[in-house]
Amino acid sequence: MNALELEGWHDFAVAAAGAAAALAGLIMVAISVNIKEIITLPGLPARAGATIAAVVVIVVAALVILIPGQSALALGLQLIAFAVAGTCFQIPAVRALFRAQQGAPLPAKLLNAVLLLTQLVWIAVGGVIVALGSTDGLAYVAAGFVVIVITSMLNAWVLMVEILR
Repeated sequence: MNALELEGWHDFAVAAAGAAAALAGLIMVAISVNIKEIITLPGLPARAGATIAAVVVIVVAALVILIPGQSALALGLQLIAFAVAGTCFQIPAVRALFRAQQGAPLPAKLLNAVLLLTQLVWIAVGGVIVALGSTDGLAYVAAGFVVIVITSMLNAWVLMVEILR
């Protein structure tokens, strides 16, 4: 993969990094404003951490896509590493979600668990495809970014509004 093949992804990576950084800021404000409530409710501290971690994966993944001249293998391995690191925050959040006796009903918990655990899989799969030399993997990374944004916006709503009900 050479720089010309990545050229079409430049604007997407710039937009993704900027949007994710803004979303991370929103989530950090939501956490800081409601920190007392978040800490007292089982599962929410882990969910807040998982949400921030996932959004940070977008920021760093988008930034490494913008690094000029790196090999497909290097980019792919970085994407895989970020997805794995972000997943390390998702697993405790899912465990805490199901340990909590209060909160959402079981179907909502199951949906949330699926979103939390699969959002980063897209980036890892894309990283593998990129590492093998195909820019087609970036479409999977983009899908992961979209799922992360959706999941993070839902979590931001919980951290800002639902916990005050």
